Amino acid sequence: MADIHLLGIKYIEQNTQEGLSFTYKPEVPKLKVVGTVLIAAEEEEGEGCVFLTQKQLNQILIGKDVDLKVIDDTWVPVKPLNRDQLKQIGLVKIEANYLGDAGEVKCYEALSVTA
Repeated sequence: MADIHLLGIKYIEQNTQEGLSFTYKPEVPKLKVVGTVLIAAEEEEGEGCVFLTQKQLNQILIGKDVDLKVIDDTWVPVKPLNRDQLKQIGLVKIEANYLGDAGEVKCYEALSVTA
């Protein structure tokens, strides 16, 4: 298990990948958030993907004034996140299981979110 932080959001979509076995509420549909992820213990950041529930996503975005629009079944920020929004989102701690790499992208499953 790792503590990670989202430092940016490129897009959010419903998970359509098959063969992933989730440990946190496997029966609940997951969203896939793609963006910049910071792995706290390693102080390493890079392109990442976090699978989480709608409730967990709401916990991350609540009060951050992030506006999303839908383009082809994908949610993207209406405008690039400003420095304050990135800082506020980055302060949210996500306990996650590492699922593996998809090319250069590290994939995680969110187990809990602490604002």
